[in-house]
Amino acid sequence: DLAKISKKIKDASEFAASVKEVHTLVKSIDELAKAIGKKIKDDGSLEDETNHNGALVTGVYQLISDVKSKLTKLETGASKFAALKEKVSAAKASSGTFLDKLKGESDLRKEGVTDAHAKSAILVTDATKDKGAKELGELNTAIDELLKAANEAVEAAIKELTTPVKG
Repeated sequence: DLAKISKKIKDASEFAASVKEVHTLVKSIDELAKAIGKKIKDDGSLEDETNHNGALVTGVYQLISDVKSKLTKLETGASKFAALKEKVSAAKASSGTFLDKLKGESDLRKEGVTDAHAKSAILVTDATKDKGAKELGELNTAIDELLKAANEAVEAAIKELTTPVKG
């Protein structure tokens, strides 16, 4: 039935677009991490200002809190698509683990967060990774897997449209 298949494609596309939004938010933390130990100069460039990263870490915390809320909403719609609910739940759990890690680190709950502590919290390429970067890396992986699965759901819905019905 063309109407059912069209609805499936529309639902899968909307779901994938929502997942892409969450994916973009999580990946934006890589850009935010570039601001560790920096401030804006009057010419728009960045210059060093070490050990004042509290607001930056708080901003990342708030961003991932928003991601977790969006994943909670996506969890409801995910049941329409095979295997997606599991991927959404995994990403949501990873976001919660990352938030708990940041909350649990007293070194991160102040204005004067050192550059080293900020890096080990939000820079996924940092060698230390003991204040959240490991958990953020796991969240990145979970979000990548979710986006891949959402795109596959769209492709499967479209394939249904092009597959001839046997009768």
